[in-house]
Amino acid sequence: MTKVFFIGFHKTGTTSFGEAMKLLGYNNCHGAGKIREEIGDQKMMQLLFQKDYSLFIEKAKCFDSFNDNPWFFLYKELDYSFPGSKFILVLREESNWLNSCKNYFKTPFSPFRFFLYGKGNPINNEERYLSIYRKHNLEVQNYFANRSEDLLTLNLEDDQKWDKLCAFLGKENTFIEFPKLNQSKK
Repeated sequence: MTKVFFIGFHKTGTTSFGEAMKLLGYNNCHGAGKIREEIGDQKMMQLLFQKDYSLFIEKAKCFDSFNDNPWFFLYKELDYSFPGSKFILVLREESNWLNSCKNYFKTPFSPFRFFLYGKGNPINNEERYLSIYRKHNLEVQNYFANRSEDLLTLNLEDDQKWDKLCAFLGKENTFIEFPKLNQSKK
C-alpha cells in the first residue's frame, strides 16, 4: 500500500483524518505515541533537536498513513525515504487554527511546541505561531510545486473532503459523513 503522510500542522483535523484513513483500510499512525513508548519523550525530542530522524524513518516502515506530530515536520525526509508516497496538506482558516491551538494547548510548556515554535504555548505568542504555521504551509506548497500527483491540498472546512481524498488516493468514496473528532467545545 502506498504510504500517505498528512503534513498539515496539528489542529488541522489530524485526528479526524487519521480516522478517515482507518475507514479507508490504512494502518494509521497518529502522532509519535509509538516512538514515545519505545524511547521516551526526552530521547525523542533529543533526536529531533539533533536532526537525527533515522528512528522515525524506521518506525514509518510499520504503518501506511501518518498524521500529527512529528510527521508533518519530517515531510522532506519522508519523501526521500519513501518514494512514491502521497502527501496531504490540510489547511485551516488561520484565526480558527490559532484559536483551536489556544483552546487545546492548556499546558504552559511542551517540548515539541518549544522545538517547533521556540515557545511552549500559543498564548501571548500568537504572531510567532501564525508565522511558523504560514511558513510551513508555503514551504510545503513550494516543495511540491511541480508534483501535483504527490500533494493534495485540502481545506478543513471543505465539504468535499471525502471526494477529494478518495480521488487522490484512488479509492472509492462509500462514506456519507466525514469523521469529526477532537473538536473543541463551542
